Amino acid sequence: MRFGDWWRQRRARLLQLWGVGIAASLLVTGASAMGYLEALQTRALDLLLRLQGTRFASDVVIVAIDDDAFESLGRRQPLSREYLARLLKALQRSGAAVVGADITLAAPATAGEDAALARAVLDFSHDGVSRVVLTDTPGTGPLADPDFLRAAVFGSDRMPVDDDGLIRRAALLIPQGSRPPQPALSLAIAARLGGMDRVALETVLRTRGGLIALPVWRSGGRWDLTGDPPVAVRPGDLWRINFVGPARSFLTIPSGAVVPLSDPALEVARDNPLRDRIVLVGGTFPESRDFFSTPYGLLPGVEVHANVVHMLVTRSFIRPSGWLTSLGLQVTVILVAGVVLVLLRPLAGTLVCIAGALLVGVPGSYLAFNRGGYWVDFLLPVIATSLLGLGADALARRRFRDSFGRHVSREVLAEVLAEAPSLGGERREVSVLFSDLRGFTTLSEKMPAEAVAARLNEYFAAMTSAIFAHRGMINDFIGDAVMAIFGAPLADPDHALHAAQSAVAMDQALQELNQRWEAAGLPVLRMGIGIHTGEVFAGNIGGEARVKYTVIGDTVNVASRLEGLNKELGTTILVTEETRILLEGRVDVKDRGEMPVKGRTHPLRVYELLAVHPDGGSRARG
Repeated sequence: MRFGDWWRQRRARLLQLWGVGIAASLLVTGASAMGYLEALQTRALDLLLRLQGTRFASDVVIVAIDDDAFESLGRRQPLSREYLARLLKALQRSGAAVVGADITLAAPATAGEDAALARAVLDFSHDGVSRVVLTDTPGTGPLADPDFLRAAVFGSDRMPVDDDGLIRRAALLIPQGSRPPQPALSLAIAARLGGMDRVALETVLRTRGGLIALPVWRSGGRWDLTGDPPVAVRPGDLWRINFVGPARSFLTIPSGAVVPLSDPALEVARDNPLRDRIVLVGGTFPESRDFFSTPYGLLPGVEVHANVVHMLVTRSFIRPSGWLTSLGLQVTVILVAGVVLVLLRPLAGTLVCIAGALLVGVPGSYLAFNRGGYWVDFLLPVIATSLLGLGADALARRRFRDSFGRHVSREVLAEVLAEAPSLGGERREVSVLFSDLRGFTTLSEKMPAEAVAARLNEYFAAMTSAIFAHRGMINDFIGDAVMAIFGAPLADPDHALHAAQSAVAMDQALQELNQRWEAAGLPVLRMGIGIHTGEVFAGNIGGEARVKYTVIGDTVNVASRLEGLNKELGTTILVTEETRILLEGRVDVKDRGEMPVKGRTHPLRVYELLAVHPDGGSRARG
């Protein structure tokens, strides 16, 4: 088939599907922008993060106060300030660039211990400002001294938690009511590495519209302190954390192996793993209760902060692609999906499109994310395609109702839609009913066309009701003739009985019409009906432009010829031997003998149907 012919035959449906798909894309984009799909999108991004595997970071080192260290300290909290002071001295001697202490110091200790820790923090200074970033201090004692507070740097360890209890995002500025927002621990660490103290950081954030030049960790293991490109930090912004991997993705050194280096008598290797690195100190022992659920499972708080610091200094941010790019991708997928849905049935086409969107979208999103940190949401095209599939199914059902609904009752149509029988074609036993009006052609020649049409419409309405009342399907109106099928498309074990009941109801309906017409001065009409039972091929027949459900086979021809025998016999309803056998015990019939039928070698044994008995009694007459 040429493309032009293909396009002409399918254009209307394809354009309709594209319209539905574009509307679905706009709906999905709007729902995403308003946050209704955030839970699904969040989990899709979790999947991409996990697909990346583990990326071992070398810019940040964790010194963990683990269970062994906690055991050596007598399993007491708060942690010994003297131990923390020795740990800071060891880190200073090891050449750490900056230290972030994810340890709560709000509870005061003895004055001697607090003084020792204050000296260690102040000794680890540059230009009068400590290179140790703390989260808090007690309200009294040496750690609350104004001179200490002026030289100290602070950052908040608070992290937002999603509705499902997982930490996925970080706030770099933590609101403090009426006071200026406090920098997060990660931001304070990166800023201190760049030489800023608390006042300088607040000034930059206030005067430069949130643009701050933070150091960058370059390939080859060196720091670029120019801070290019700058980072835009604004109140209220939440940054999706680009986790490097599961627990212990960062080099983690037990604090028990580091503390001894505080002894001046010990020589510290020049090329030790702490030199020129950002070092985060935190508790990883169970009693610290500093563990959080993340897309990678349970991580200690110090490791969550390490991920945020690494993201800042490597500029490995998760960059959303934006709604316009997302909409463009959805529309592209929709255009392809529309073609697929034209070629396949709605369910199969939808499954193929969804599978294709996932097979292409997930690897594509992974490459964009892995190469440039761009979050191209593969989930939205999948949702849009699913909605298009639902729309295609609804359109198919509507087309089916519009075309098929004229041939069967509402009840049968509902069953057809629910059971979805095969309409592609199958062999089955049915009963076929043909009816025809006697003398209507002659009558039509004497009446105006409008009057003929009105009378025919009244007649067809009555016949349709009689057929529909007994689960029949009107296959066609041929002039003033009616062809009805019983037993298709839905299987009906009582198809012969229902055909007989319909025939009697049709005859009764015509008698009622004749009474009304005769009262109105119109001539009465007579009808002949023939019913034959046999095997047929039932299914959709036709080409791309027009398809119709019908039955084909000798059974149809016999039923049509049988109806014509009513003229010779002066009868109204005739049934064949095959139909009578199925009606045995439920009808009154009169044997009319064997009759020759055009197109058949052997004569046809026929019976006149006199009545249908609901009680199943039989009074066959010879």
